[in-house]
Amino acid sequence: MSEFRIGLALSGGGARAMAFHLGCLRALHDRGVLGRVSVLSSVSGGSVLAALWAYWDDDFETFEQRVRQVLGKGFVRGIRRSVLWSAETPRILSTMLFAGIPALSIRTLQIVYGVLGGVGLQPPFGERVARLTPPFRRRASRTTAFVRHLEQNVFLGRSVADVARPDLTVVFNATELRTLSAFRYASFGTRSWRYGDVAERDFSVGEAVAASAAFPLLLPSLDEELVFLKDGERRAHRVVITDGGVYDNLGIQPLLPGRDRRVSGPSTSVDFIICCNAGEGLASGDSIPYTFLSRLRASFLAVHRRQENLSQNLLHRMAASGELSGFLLPYLGQQDSRLKFAPADLVPREDVADYPVDFSAMPEAYIDALSRRGEQVTHAVIEEHRPEL
Repeated sequence: MSEFRIGLALSGGGARAMAFHLGCLRALHDRGVLGRVSVLSSVSGGSVLAALWAYWDDDFETFEQRVRQVLGKGFVRGIRRSVLWSAETPRILSTMLFAGIPALSIRTLQIVYGVLGGVGLQPPFGERVARLTPPFRRRASRTTAFVRHLEQNVFLGRSVADVARPDLTVVFNATELRTLSAFRYASFGTRSWRYGDVAERDFSVGEAVAASAAFPLLLPSLDEELVFLKDGERRAHRVVITDGGVYDNLGIQPLLPGRDRRVSGPSTSVDFIICCNAGEGLASGDSIPYTFLSRLRASFLAVHRRQENLSQNLLHRMAASGELSGFLLPYLGQQDSRLKFAPADLVPREDVADYPVDFSAMPEAYIDALSRRGEQVTHAVIEEHRPEL
């Protein structure tokens, strides 16, 4: 295994993912694997943990204490404070007034036109109504308040390019909603799948992590005007950036071999992938998605689950074909009975798998249980499939 180029992917899943992945990293550290990781690719909650690891060079015990402190405090109170009482507050209010009202007016017009079915209106007018977009950017929101909180209180102004771990490439995965494509903040540069490389912009770790973790049902998207360089030509584009889990909740895409470099940018492909998945596993079938929001949430989760299944199948096919030397998939939602080398004191799946994926403060007991399960499952998966690690 020492000759392999190892990639580590940390999935989305909010604070639950942070705690579970902490345990996964502990197991990899204890086996001497964590220090051999060449590329770290992350999504949403996984991005918070990835940044806490990559942008400091202290020992694992200090790292773990930092993570536990962040989990214990959560982000909800810090975001609320930034929204209501900071330099971000007047920006949010002015954005609501000058950008939010025109956007709401346009959407109302489109809904009314749709309900009326264009009665009495000429087709060209209807086409123009359908193509209308909000004229002003959402320059400030709860998500920019999230950025401010992370920059000031968690990552202390660090830049995405300034990775502290030697020979480690970092990729934070987000989604661009105008083009429905990947948007990645990486230590070698920031790139849109459609528009090319972002020119002349040094992103903070706080902004990259907030963009990757801006779960669209709870947080607005980041709305930015950026200059891109593609095929030797510079062009400005408005981009609308949200949670990376919308596009790839496992975060494995940047690690896969055989990608077109003209599209995906600098090489981050690896020979061996370790993908830590904080998903809850099979749905219980107990809940009834009756209301609009519950139906929307269930639909969103169904798309996530299907996409994750396809990604896992792709890993199996690439390993079978020899494109990958292998992979490991420590999985929070793993059925306990299928773990061949489960320890006697295994934290049961049902005790932690349905822990909320928001960023509220996490009780110490759940930090212990989730991280312990991550550590136990990772060791068990390695013992069964790659004991030479």
